[in-house]
Amino acid sequence: MTSSSERWAPVHAWLQAHTGMALSGAQRRRLDARLEALGHGGSPARLAAHLRSPSGAADLARLVDAVAVHTSEVFRDDVQLAAFRAHVLSPRVQRSRTPLRVWSAGCAAGEEVATLLLLMAQEGADPASRVLGTDISEQVLTRARELSFPAEALRRVPEGPRARYFEPRGRRHALVEALRAQAEFRRHNLMEAPYPEAPGGGGFDVIFCRNVLIYFTPDAFQRTVRSLSERLAPGGVLVLSAAEPLLQVPPQLRLLPSEHAFFYVREDAPAMEAPRPKRDAGPSVAGPAAPRPDAPVPPDEAARAEADWLFSCVLDGASTGVPDERSERDLRRCLDLDPDHVAARYLLGLLLEQCGQPGAALEAYRRALRAVESGRARPVPFFLNLPRLRVACARAVERLDAEGPR
Repeated sequence: MTSSSERWAPVHAWLQAHTGMALSGAQRRRLDARLEALGHGGSPARLAAHLRSPSGAADLARLVDAVAVHTSEVFRDDVQLAAFRAHVLSPRVQRSRTPLRVWSAGCAAGEEVATLLLLMAQEGADPASRVLGTDISEQVLTRARELSFPAEALRRVPEGPRARYFEPRGRRHALVEALRAQAEFRRHNLMEAPYPEAPGGGGFDVIFCRNVLIYFTPDAFQRTVRSLSERLAPGGVLVLSAAEPLLQVPPQLRLLPSEHAFFYVREDAPAMEAPRPKRDAGPSVAGPAAPRPDAPVPPDEAARAEADWLFSCVLDGASTGVPDERSERDLRRCLDLDPDHVAARYLLGLLLEQCGQPGAALEAYRRALRAVESGRARPVPFFLNLPRLRVACARAVERLDAEGPR
């Protein structure tokens, strides 16, 4: 007997291509319940044709809402945001007083848009600056346009900015009008062209797309990054989450590392290839501090320092064309030194999946997930947010499990 999921497999495949999302088992089950309710004689072909037609737009929107993930909060991942403010936003505002053009792709209910507006206000950005928020779901955009949030969504906002930039509105807290006026919201599917353009043309100064691509298929991930990079102005910065490192960096982007985060900067002119650090040169700029050679270092600490340095080399190498074989070798050496280096284990899973080895990738993701859940994992440079990394690992396991043997 054909199961519900098997019967609707063609519709699953079409929706996956339409949204870019790699559907987990739980998402497929929610989707099947909606598909059964829609009916259309139980024919996947007729239903897919309906969803593609103008008359099926409302049904398609409901299906997308059934599988989309819209969980966020204001000032989410405050460590990365502090690095963004110090290394990207503040220098940009000091260097040029012209209005900023910022895009939050996959903005959910507006939490990230509010975060960016607050940071820009605190840095004294030009009041004519604008933040565009886009999402695939019109339903969630209806909430986003209010820029009003429950108290739990503001729990990471310091007391001073919360009192200054939010005002009570019933049981919710609304962003003050002066900042609300700087926001615009628009429906956009990252799988569809054309992409939004910055006001006045010339590209966006900053594009945030955080915790969106971890739900995408590998092909959709790379395609989206290329498209986003094309919408950046020269010198513009792409911000992904720590769980979304690029192992294939588009040629117009270069890595901008800091101690606790990494960003990608658009360079129209080809940049000189950065030399790969020699083994005796100590950690790269992205890595942890090197132990002094004349100071006694405990063996475990020395191994962890070397593992962190190798990990940073892999991230650096992604933007300078280092072969996948070398990256895999460095990651495996990193894990020999520190088997519970969960960020390296996760990155190895991404690399193996990219290289067409889903079975080996699944095992890497599972081991990374077990390390986080057991409490053995430790925060490392760039990957300080272990709960977010746990979500990324769990999502990757669900995705590959749902796809089955290939």
